[in-house]
Amino acid sequence: MGLGLLLVPALAGYILQTQLHPYRYRTLRESGQHVVFRSAVAGSMLLFLAQLSVDIVIKYIPSQVTYVNELFGSEYTAAALLSFFFALAVWPVVNLFTTKNRAAIHAAEQNGELKGVFITEAISGGKLVEVSLNTGKVYIGLIIESGIGMSSQFDFMIVPAYSGFRNRETQELEITQYYSHAIKKMVEEGKDWVELRIGISISDVVSVRFFYPELYRESSNDEEPDE
Repeated sequence: MGLGLLLVPALAGYILQTQLHPYRYRTLRESGQHVVFRSAVAGSMLLFLAQLSVDIVIKYIPSQVTYVNELFGSEYTAAALLSFFFALAVWPVVNLFTTKNRAAIHAAEQNGELKGVFITEAISGGKLVEVSLNTGKVYIGLIIESGIGMSSQFDFMIVPAYSGFRNRETQELEITQYYSHAIKKMVEEGKDWVELRIGISISDVVSVRFFYPELYRESSNDEEPDE
């Protein structure tokens, strides 16, 4: 089998590594040499299965040997190409049993990216989230999008309901801006309230937690928020 044919199973292995949800986000975090090695291993497994399939056809359906040789040139070429088609057929089926979101969370958990895990779960829960930045600025709102999984330094989008800051001395939250009226007005005018979203880098986040307006009212003198 020529070197060119060996590259086909390697490409098939790479497809599995980047398309299968359980491996996709881990692969994106790895260095080039690790990706090449894992692709080669996956490709070798696919080639083994493909060669086994070709051997079974030749053994039990000998009448197809001539057809295989005419179509592909040799059984080795047939096995290499079949490994590629195996990869194309396998990943959509495997992905039916897990989601990108769950796979991204699992990859983040393995790497200790707990803030990213929280943000991803907050998107699914649709709850108000309090995001404290290293500048002291605080945004409270709905997180609508996250780039978690692509790398450990990802961005996310939040539509703020309130914003404020933490007192440098007491670290108590002080809300200074309320966006509920602006959001309500945009909805009444038929505008997309998501346009108010703000992009934040996870590297700027000091802490993130769920925000409960009633608890905030009980622990502060502020009459807002009134969700």
